[in-house]
Formats: sequence, C-alpha cells, structure tokens
Amino acid sequence: MAKRKSYRPNTDKLSEEIFALLYNRDPMPEDQLINRLMRRHPKDKSLFRTFRQYRQEGWVVRSPEGNGMTVSTRQGQLRINPRGFGFVVSGDFPGADVFVPERWLFGARHDDVVTVWLRPSREGFDGRVMDIVKRASDHVVGMLERHRGGWVVVPRDSRRPTVEIAVATHTRWRVGDAARVKITEWPLDPRRPIRGEVEEVLGSLNDPGVDVSIIAAEHQLSEKFPKAVLTQAAAIPDEVLLDQWQDRVDLTQLRVVTIDGSDAKDLDDAISLEPLAKGYRIGVHIADVSFYVPEDSPLDLEARSRGTSVYLVDRVIPMLPERLSNGIASLNPRVPRLTVSAVMDVDEEGEVVTAKFFRSVIKTEHRLTYDGVNGILQGGPDPEGLGPWLKKLDHIHEVLRRRRIIRGAVDFDLPEAKVVLDDQGHPIDIVIRQRGAAESIIEELMLLANESVAHHLLTKELPGLYRVHDEPSLDKMVQFREMIGVLGYRLPDPVTPKSLQSLIDRVKGLPEERVINSALLRSMKQARYAPNNTGHFGLAAPEYAHFTSPIRRYPDLWVHRVLTQHLEHRVGPETLERWRVLVGPIGEDASARERDAMEAERDSVSLKEAEYMVNKVGEQYAAVISGVTNFGVFVELPNLIEGLVRLEDLPQDYWAYDPVHYRLHGERTGREYRLGNPVTVEVVRVDLGLRRIDFRLIENDARPKRRRR
Repeated sequence: MAKRKSYRPNTDKLSEEIFALLYNRDPMPEDQLINRLMRRHPKDKSLFRTFRQYRQEGWVVRSPEGNGMTVSTRQGQLRINPRGFGFVVSGDFPGADVFVPERWLFGARHDDVVTVWLRPSREGFDGRVMDIVKRASDHVVGMLERHRGGWVVVPRDSRRPTVEIAVATHTRWRVGDAARVKITEWPLDPRRPIRGEVEEVLGSLNDPGVDVSIIAAEHQLSEKFPKAVLTQAAAIPDEVLLDQWQDRVDLTQLRVVTIDGSDAKDLDDAISLEPLAKGYRIGVHIADVSFYVPEDSPLDLEARSRGTSVYLVDRVIPMLPERLSNGIASLNPRVPRLTVSAVMDVDEEGEVVTAKFFRSVIKTEHRLTYDGVNGILQGGPDPEGLGPWLKKLDHIHEVLRRRRIIRGAVDFDLPEAKVVLDDQGHPIDIVIRQRGAAESIIEELMLLANESVAHHLLTKELPGLYRVHDEPSLDKMVQFREMIGVLGYRLPDPVTPKSLQSLIDRVKGLPEERVINSALLRSMKQARYAPNNTGHFGLAAPEYAHFTSPIRRYPDLWVHRVLTQHLEHRVGPETLERWRVLVGPIGEDASARERDAMEAERDSVSLKEAEYMVNKVGEQYAAVISGVTNFGVFVELPNLIEGLVRLEDLPQDYWAYDPVHYRLHGERTGREYRLGNPVTVEVVRVDLGLRRIDFRLIENDARPKRRRR
C-alpha cells in the first residue's frame, strides 16, 4: 500500500514545519532554525512563544553533540485503547512504550506502523503520530448498517475503522450481517469517511460458525482455494497407482501405526519400532506430499502463500485442499500410501548410530488415538494385543526424553485450554487438555527425525530450511530474574537451558508454577525458519529442522523436496543456486504466516472463552494473579481463562505500582496485590467485540503490612 501523509489541522502547522526541518536531518543551530521559520511566518508574533514552549516541553532538544537542535522519533506499532488513546510499541525499546493522546493520533488506526515524535514525560514518553508508515490492513470485518441512505460496515472492535460503502443500495444485504470490506480510499483528513467495497458477506451472527468466520476474515485467512489449485488437486488419483511404487522401498509388511487425536483427519506421520540386538530401529514415515505438489505448480504456490494450516477453535483452514490433506496424502489405515521414511538405529542410551532416508510405500496397520494408547499403557483394554509393543515404544521414548533433558533441553509442560462446543458452535465448557505418554511418544520420535534430517542436510551442504531458536535477550532475562526473585527463586549467570529446566522442575506442582512457566515462555525468543542453522536454544539441539508435517507446514514441504531430489540425484547446479536464492525469503514468509496463524488461533479461543463467560456475570471463582500492571492486575482461573481486574475495580485506596516487585501497594491501607497471590474474583463485565473479561476482587491472601512504630 502506498505510503500516505497524515492530515494535520491548521493549529499544528507550525509544529509540523519544525518537525519537517529537523526530522532525519543533521542538527540545526537554533538561530538558523528560527530564521527558517520566520521566512515562512514573517508576521507571526507568536512564533517565538510557540517555539519556546516546544523547547520547554521537550519536543525540540539539543543534540547529544551539542551542535544544534533536533527531534526524537521512533517507529513502532500503534496499539489503541478502547477509550481512545494509544501506545506506540517497538521491539527495540521493550517496556518503553510511547503514550499518544487521541488528539495526536491524526488518523492512525490500531496496529498501524507509525513514526511518532516523542518527548520525555513523568510516566515515560508522550508522542504524536507524524507519519503512517504502513496500514495494519486494507480490509475491515464488521456489521452492515444503513447510513444516510447507503451502507456502512461497523467493526465490533471499536479500535478498527468504520467504512462507508461506495454504493447506495444492495438488495441481498441485511442489516446486522457480517461482511468483509476492502478499503479503497484512506482520506487525508481523518474527519472524512473511509470508503470501501464489500468483498464477501459472511452471514448473520446468529448463524453457527459465523463468529469464527469473522476471526478468519480479520486475519485474511481464506477457506476457499483458487480454481487452478482445485483443478490440480482434482487430477490427483484417489489411490496409490502401481507404477508409483517404482524405486520405492516396500514397507507394507512392516508394523506401522499412526497415533493422533481422535478428531484428526490429516494423518501425515506414522511410526514403526523394531528391536535390535543392542537398541532399536525407529522408523518415522511421513506422507510424501512433495510427490503430489511439484515445485511452482498452483498447489505449491498456494501452499507457500498460506505457509501453514490454521487450527481455529471449531475448524481447520488447511494449507492444502482436503482432497490431499484428508485424502491421498493422509496415512489412512490399511491402504497403501507414499511416504518419505527416516529410519534411525539407536543404541540403548538413545544415541543415533545410523540414520537412513528414502522414499517408501507403507500400509498403516492401526489408526491409534492418544486416549486409546494412554489407556492401554495404564492397563486398560487392549483388543489388538498391542500392549507389549507400545510399552517398548514408551521405554524408548523415555530414553530419548531423558537424553534430551540431560543435554539441557527446556521441557515446557504448560497446560492448554480446550473449548468444548455444542452442535451450534457455542461453548459449553472450558477444560484442561489432558496429555499423557502417547503424546510424548510421538513428540520424542518426531524430534529425533527432525534432528536427524537436519544433520543430513548440513552434512550434504544442501539449502535446508532450519528451525532456529535464539538465546533470550539480556533485557528479557533481567526482567525474568527480577520477577522470579520476587517469588524467592534465583538463576545462575549466564542462563543456560539446563538452569531453566532446573527452575521448571523446582516449581512443579507449586502454586506459582503456572505464573513462572508462562513468564519464562514469554521471555524466550520466538522460534523461526532460517536458511542458516544456528541451533535451537529451547531444545538444546545444535541441528534442527522441521520434516514431519508437510501437509500442514510449508517449511516441511520444502525440506522434503530438497531431501528427496538429493536422494534421487536430481539436484543440478542450476536448481541448487535457485534454491539458495529462494530459501531465505521463504523462511521469512513462513515465520510471518506462523505468527499470523497463532494470533488467529488465540483470538478464536479468546472469543469462545468470552462467550462462555457472558452468562457468568456475578459468579465468583478462585484465581491467581498472573500479571501486575499500572492499570490493574490480570488473574487466571483454574481452567486458564484470563481476565483483568481494572484499577477502578480494586478496593478504594491509592494504589502505587511497583514494577520491581510486581505488586500494587495501597498507600493508605498497606494492602498489597502481588504476582502469584491466590484471590477470589467476581465476573463484572464481558466484551465479546474485544474478547475481554473483567473481574473484581472479592478477597485475597495479601495482608496489610504492619506499620512500624
């Protein structure tokens, strides 16, 4: 989208001129600056007074070198509060957000990337938006309403813009229907209407699933595939043809099983296990998606654009059409399927002795579920007689896990909320998702295959796409140390994955476990995809790539393509050079799509959590303080629903925020609300549009401090 200059009212003309003279330029001597302004305003007697005010308020400052006047600016993302004001957030300045009053937003919208002119203030920094570098989106999702004989689309989130539709009437539209609009005109004057055109009407909010469709549309996730993609998918046979077995290893007589959730449909990974004289032969067999998705074909380009499948609360938006993801590329039981196999021989200590990779044909013997396997391992019914074999799997998984922990991996075991929906898509319960040995078995075997494939790609100097996870930043670790110090815990310096795992073990089962683990996870950098392998800090893995889910992750599909063409000696110099040029941008795009998908998934869960709590206003719950800010405290219920207790909903007092000790301190009563305190809360309001739940405190375990005499 073209960069647009923000509108400025006449009253701010002088400030804009000062900014234009100093922004992105060498410092200017003060007398020269005033002379330049006087040329433009020769009869303006207020110029000196206004300039002096800007100096006093800190908008115009002397440069550090002392050779002239300059301005301080920052580029970041604008986050607008529902009450109108905003904050500019920048990853380069963690914890130093710039406050922007509503009158200085100048047409910028929530999540826009902006340049802000800032000055120091008592609370931190104040700023005014001077340029909109990039709009957050050129689409808006909202409700259709009639307006002055025409139509507007009003978003449920008040921070998003209302859009005027460029047509007067439309017989098929209904007031209250949700619609996705493409913005066609951003006016320079923010007082004028934003215009757009309706691209899709999603339906009434009363229709099942429309609320989640709105989430998908807000994140520009399409459930529809282009015609060329569907045409290519339709041409793929429904079953494996005999001539496709050629040059593949026939593993159809080997015991191979899938283990997935009971509602999974895209079964892209299967496992096998054979005992050896000293150790085990572990097979990880992955659907050969790259065989069906030639490079640069419509299927490939669409998968690259999507980057990942997205798992919303009530549906999956797949990376590939269902004909592939749930059909020929899904390892359904007792039918031949084309796969890429990673077969690792490991000794009794879990050390990989040899690793081989090849294209294969398998026929899965059983379609097992996590619940079923966990039941068998706990002594439950075993109608197929798989118990002894599964116990060997459980044993080798424990060996692999122990080896990973010893080398220093951080083993997060954070609970996860599961939303239970009725047939109409309404939430009827929020429960903790149960996790047992079966889930851990699959995780460990997939990690083993991913590391083995990464090692092979690096050894052969192939342009792989690696899953890298950098060390936490020093600032984040300092903040985390301070936070756990308040709770009585310490970390050695320097911090290592092993020391973090030791902390996780120490807090296991304690009231503060969830708070510390969540804070630690937020302190870690986000893993990403990159062409240069720099290792995976959290796994303590020097070599790591994603290989095991090519149906739902494009980086895995890329790794399959590179690996299989190398194994078949089909990688010439031209192909190698082209891949080396492509792999970097593909990794960046895949990382961005992954972040988008995570946000959409979180938003869909938050929506259903808010909907679940709508009818709970007035009810009380046990909770724990999960965050402390200068505007209130965040609390978390046992089912992981989180909400805010605003400062105005706390008992009457003068509340002082202590960021060092993560507490709010009552100056008059001495009461304190600290991170990790157990509390009792009451639901006071729920905002479905913002997906926000507000509580008030009923009682807490904090006690007034005894005053010294």
